[in-house]
Amino acid sequence: MLKHGISKESILKTLTEKLKNDYQYDSGFILGSMCSYPQEFGKEIYVNYLDKNLGDPGLFPGTAAIEKELIDDLGSLYNGQNITGSITSGGSEANLIAMRVAKNLRPDIINPEIIVPASAHASFYKGEDLMNIKIRTASLSNYQLDLEHFESLINKNTCGVVGIAGSSSLGIVDPIKEIAELIEGKNIYFHIDAAFGGFVLPFLELLDYNVPVWDFRIKELNSITSDPHKMGLGIIPSGGFLIREPEDLIYYEIPYLAGGDFKHLSILGTRPDANVIAFWAILKHLGINGFKKIIKNCMENTNYLAKKLSDIEGIKLAAKPMMNLVGFTTEDGTSISIIDDELRKKNWMLGKFDEFNLIRIVVMPHVKKEHLSNFIDDLERITKHS
Repeated sequence: MLKHGISKESILKTLTEKLKNDYQYDSGFILGSMCSYPQEFGKEIYVNYLDKNLGDPGLFPGTAAIEKELIDDLGSLYNGQNITGSITSGGSEANLIAMRVAKNLRPDIINPEIIVPASAHASFYKGEDLMNIKIRTASLSNYQLDLEHFESLINKNTCGVVGIAGSSSLGIVDPIKEIAELIEGKNIYFHIDAAFGGFVLPFLELLDYNVPVWDFRIKELNSITSDPHKMGLGIIPSGGFLIREPEDLIYYEIPYLAGGDFKHLSILGTRPDANVIAFWAILKHLGINGFKKIIKNCMENTNYLAKKLSDIEGIKLAAKPMMNLVGFTTEDGTSISIIDDELRKKNWMLGKFDEFNLIRIVVMPHVKKEHLSNFIDDLERITKHS
């Protein structure tokens, strides 16, 4: 640390130099990220409320009320009633909360287990380490959940099961209703990870896409993870945890705060308010029609990309896109890593899944048709010479 401070101008110049190698979303090369530029109005709101702390809601009751209103709105978006929850630091925290709730609601189970699909996010395996919960992984068949294998894993130690509504690899929605049937009447907690799909699927349904029922319309479903910082275009980082009326045992109690004793769901202590207020503003500003327009544009570009990929010799789609994610692999089974390495030499930032031998592209709002056209040109050149 410097003994004497330096000027703002010098710091700004230094930061420009230090950050010059960071990729920018509008460069057209970031095709593998599930995040994008936050919505402009949300950024304007965010910087005005950086001093607030939802970790002490007694000091900031207005912001706490905004979070509650935001949770109410999201609960309605997911067709729920009496939904409560928390805006979290991201999907990982939300999934960890769900695991904790599933375990605590079954104190009778000595060695608790949670079943997840092989497409599940790494956060569940982090929870396995942190919470002394065994994760049992159900296999996939042709990228889809093997429901028979999933069912075979259910046993007396199962305290929870997880379904994915928009997998990180391909945006696939698990057979949520069928999972619900497997656990009906068994006192097993059911959580949906819709970190990406939560701000895509409701609007696809409104756009008349064929979307399977995945949300609180399913009575066995207990909770949902949904991330504002992905397709919600909220401030990075922002996650969301939504749950039907929970029991008291799942709360943390903190009695010593300046604002008074309170109970909350969040794993965090200090919690930023500004991203909550910003996302509340984004939802109000864009509304249903604003999000429909964004999703419609993303899907048009998704379909364009899928068609172009299908026309490249030696390349095949891993699956028909269910949302604005497109995965592709090689027709002859050659390792996709070879193609990925060559694409990265040309600055393309992609998602690579070695376990599925595929490359995944996320058609976020910052991805334009001309970016995809440039990518296709490079991919065609690479495949011709490989």
